[in-house]
Amino acid sequence: MGRSVKKLLILLGILSFSVHVSAQIHGTAMGGISTVTSEGAIDTTRNPALLGTISAATTSFYIMGNTYYNEDANPEFHTPVMDISSIEQSNDYYYAFSLFAGYARPSGRGILGYSLSSKENFYLRKKDTQKIYGSIPNPTPPPTSLSFEQTETTTTSEINPTLSIAYGWKLSDNNYAGIQLTTTPFLSNKKTDNNNSLGTSYSYTNQEYGVIIQPSFGLLLSGNDSQVGLRFIPSTIKCIKKKAEADFSTTDLSYSDKWDFQQSEGPQIVAGGYAKILPQTGIALEFGLLLPSSYTNTDINVTDNPLPAINHSSVTIHNDTIINAKAGIQYSFTETFECMAGAAFFHFINTAGSSKSYGKGKFNLVLITFGLNYSLSSTVILSTLLLINNSSFESYYHMEDTISLDAKTKTNLWNITVGAGLSYRL
Repeated sequence: MGRSVKKLLILLGILSFSVHVSAQIHGTAMGGISTVTSEGAIDTTRNPALLGTISAATTSFYIMGNTYYNEDANPEFHTPVMDISSIEQSNDYYYAFSLFAGYARPSGRGILGYSLSSKENFYLRKKDTQKIYGSIPNPTPPPTSLSFEQTETTTTSEINPTLSIAYGWKLSDNNYAGIQLTTTPFLSNKKTDNNNSLGTSYSYTNQEYGVIIQPSFGLLLSGNDSQVGLRFIPSTIKCIKKKAEADFSTTDLSYSDKWDFQQSEGPQIVAGGYAKILPQTGIALEFGLLLPSSYTNTDINVTDNPLPAINHSSVTIHNDTIINAKAGIQYSFTETFECMAGAAFFHFINTAGSSKSYGKGKFNLVLITFGLNYSLSSTVILSTLLLINNSSFESYYHMEDTISLDAKTKTNLWNITVGAGLSYRL
């Protein structure tokens, strides 16, 4: 449950400051704001009503990569069948990058946009190691205990490309509307090697793949120096399949779950506003509300205690209301050079339970953003972006299966991402 909660992502849309400028980063650099300030082709992944403000064909390409990753996790395990003296957890490496490539052009009475982007990371690869030191009772008289050391090394590979199509049009005067559909085919592969000083070694692979589908609708009301934007997402649907394969010293086992359709996220509404408060300065605010949702998932657990097995159970996951707030500021030094800064805050709680287990998690994230735009000409703009985020996560998990287990985890994560790209008005 904890890993899925931490999947809360920060949209990497590249945004612009004014309706009259075709495409440049602003929203992400102003705290990740996505409902106001048109960005040309990048509006395909944001509030689709913004596409209606574009007057000419535009194209954009940006790429972003992780430059710093530090996850400080402090897990605690308690079980009556053994004494655990200490747990060490470390991240051996972490590689991730995201991208956006988009094209928008006039079509009929509005603007049609296409994009290839990444809802989370386009590609991720990381390796984590966990070492547990403890002892178990020795049933052979006289009563003693046997010390053990268990090492689990997990290598994770993920790919999550997002394909989007959107259409925006003018309603009346300076009011616009838009519709959007995004699809994200995904693949996650986790290979785990388990070594225990008191037993034999074994390895297993957990794989998840499928597609995420998300429709949305948008509105934009604009004036000379201000905008109000609204985006509504009725639901996020995930079609997913899970598989597991385990290689023990005495036998090989496998498990394949059936295809499952889930409402992984409930209705979501995001509202934002932008105002130019001085000739060289603009500010923007945005608030989001994601309503509660519940869905059923399959929990897969591979163990060799007391016998090699792949255990699976149906788990009901409930997400409480998610709230987020974003704010940013922009300052123009000259007509060709400007800078932006912003911040965002996310918070949510979720629970998961089955006949054999129960869990609860609490997640908070703070995002700090900085960006620069430089106009090479009236049609070409270069942009750079810096994202710094700190997330904290607390979870509790109880399981009654082959053994009784209580687990608590407190995690503090720092992640720094840099990006660069260009926009071109055709």
